[in-house]
Amino acid sequence: MMNAIYARVSTLEQVEGYSLTDQVSSCRSRLLSMNALQIEEYIDDGYSGEYLERPALDRLREDIRNKRIEYIVIYDPDRLSRNLTNQLLLADEMEKADTKLIFITHDYDASPEGRLFFSIRGAISAFEKAKIRERTMRGKRTKALSGKLVFNDKAFGYDYDKENSMYIINEAEANIIKLMYNLCGNKQYSLRDIMLEFKSMGIVNRKYKPFTLSNIHRILINEMYAGTKWSFKHYGKKMSQYKTKIIPRPKEEWIPIQVPAIVTKELWEAAQKVLTKNKFLATRNTKRDYLLRGIIKCGCCNRSMTGVCRVQKGIEYKYYVCNKNMENWYLKTDKCTTMHIPASLIEEAVWKALCSFIKDDHDIALYIPNVKKIDTTTKQIERMTSYYDELSQKRSAIMRWFRDNVIDSTIAEKELQEVQKEIVATATALATISGKKTNFFVETSNITSDQIMANTTFQTKRDILLKLHYTVYVTKTKNHLDWYLGH
Repeated sequence: MMNAIYARVSTLEQVEGYSLTDQVSSCRSRLLSMNALQIEEYIDDGYSGEYLERPALDRLREDIRNKRIEYIVIYDPDRLSRNLTNQLLLADEMEKADTKLIFITHDYDASPEGRLFFSIRGAISAFEKAKIRERTMRGKRTKALSGKLVFNDKAFGYDYDKENSMYIINEAEANIIKLMYNLCGNKQYSLRDIMLEFKSMGIVNRKYKPFTLSNIHRILINEMYAGTKWSFKHYGKKMSQYKTKIIPRPKEEWIPIQVPAIVTKELWEAAQKVLTKNKFLATRNTKRDYLLRGIIKCGCCNRSMTGVCRVQKGIEYKYYVCNKNMENWYLKTDKCTTMHIPASLIEEAVWKALCSFIKDDHDIALYIPNVKKIDTTTKQIERMTSYYDELSQKRSAIMRWFRDNVIDSTIAEKELQEVQKEIVATATALATISGKKTNFFVETSNITSDQIMANTTFQTKRDILLKLHYTVYVTKTKNHLDWYLGH
């Protein structure tokens, strides 16, 4: 049989200079004084004593169960564990395997008195740990209440003044932060658009790597960049040796610390609205089929429409809703005049019209069953013109990213197709609301009327509609429904 030395030090204790070398040296001297020469060391470097999941301790317990160890020498009971229950569990395992446990700092025996003293020592150790933690947290909270940072989290955009425990703006990094917020809050770029724009400009983080979507998102939601850093907003609860759960604190426990602002509060709030809108509108109901998903737009404001479902008395009612009204529900913005459109009604009308056109060999792809000029205003035209200009700029940016090898040809082609569809649709809508006549023609070389009439499944209908690259523009008032097909 062999003899064992167990030593442990946590990450915090490493910083404080708690020496593994001293532990091992003292334990080895004790075994040598007992003429115990076959010695195996079990060392956990950087592991908390609160939990049992430790690599060296796992090996030691396995050897104990196999009855390979005669003596175990440990410097102090809290090196074995800082949890009294775990201390008693491990001591019981050793006793059952006839393994003798020895501590350097005090004697231990398996008698009732010895176990009582062992329990008292463990309880005192746990109490001391709790008091240290409480004093540490009280000190941090006092520091935060005085307006100083509790620690340096090396936030991008700032340097750290250790003497005053405060951030100092790093001008080079702050310019990147300002650009990021401007693209999001003012130009309403998505996270992906910002990431690609930064790549095309060669902008990198501190590690000289491109910004990822998560990097950009964390920066954009952090109120610190508007001048307020919240301390004690979360706390980490150790669930095991290897797992810590981040738990939010009640809002009344948060402590605001004023730091140098990089962007204005107004710009930060504008970015939050854009992020909220993008998140809300990106959520799609994939549990149900919507034939016109992605190709239906509001004929009044030219915004995309989203499929929604209402369930009443066990019956599902599907609708298409203008995204402007979706925003109104969530962000309390202005409403669009287009009402909810029953999905079955518009889907059936579009499909019948499409089949009729191709069956009768019609060329016109612009269909208005109820000709009624859509009411609009100069402001709407200006907004659509501005949107058209933004799409043109985006198209140029995608081409630039491709030339600079930021994105490959497959991604570039897909992005250009989407942008081009938006450009054509916007131009069509502008021409329509301006009272100009626009004609488009159907490409029917690969689709016959028989194919369209025969393929009646949802997926085949979707495939045909997507292949024809149509956009369905629709408006609905209380008693009237208008729609038309355009490219």
